[in-house]
Amino acid sequence: MTDERNPTPTATGKGVHWSRIVLVLSLALNVAILGIVGGALLRWNAGMDRARTLQARDFGFGPFVGALESGDRRELGRAFAHSAGDPRAARQKVGAMFDAMISALKADDFDATGFEALLSEQQQEFARGQQIGARLVAQQIAEMSVEERKAYAARLEAMLRNPPRPPHEAGERGSRNGPSH
Repeated sequence: MTDERNPTPTATGKGVHWSRIVLVLSLALNVAILGIVGGALLRWNAGMDRARTLQARDFGFGPFVGALESGDRRELGRAFAHSAGDPRAARQKVGAMFDAMISALKADDFDATGFEALLSEQQQEFARGQQIGARLVAQQIAEMSVEERKAYAARLEAMLRNPPRPPHEAGERGSRNGPSH
């Protein structure tokens, strides 16, 4: 007869061992998930600022925006997003324009006048964004002190002489000096 209060070590040894492993793995997974979610929440605003800055850069102000101090870039990005409207809606509108252009190009009977109208509409949309960007960049610079403006001019000159490389170039090809094997 087996004493239920004192089970045999072989019967429970494996069960306790595996349950501890499962417990540790589960705990590690939960901590990892909390870290990922926490990190994403902490970086949410930074990511949104980057997206807003990139939206401003999309309209041809790369070096002018890039030469700004980090805080000024964020401020400009917020101002652009506020002035230009929802970036998702703008991307959807441009996407719809491209879809219409592709449909026009694939049509058996090409309508050159209609296609030109689509191109003009897209050009007007981009021009609207450039006008907003030009106004905001000029306002940002006008608010600088003389010293800040001179420092900005020096950063702009440096950026134009040696433009930054996109970060993906080094990752795709290894080092920038050549492919790594």
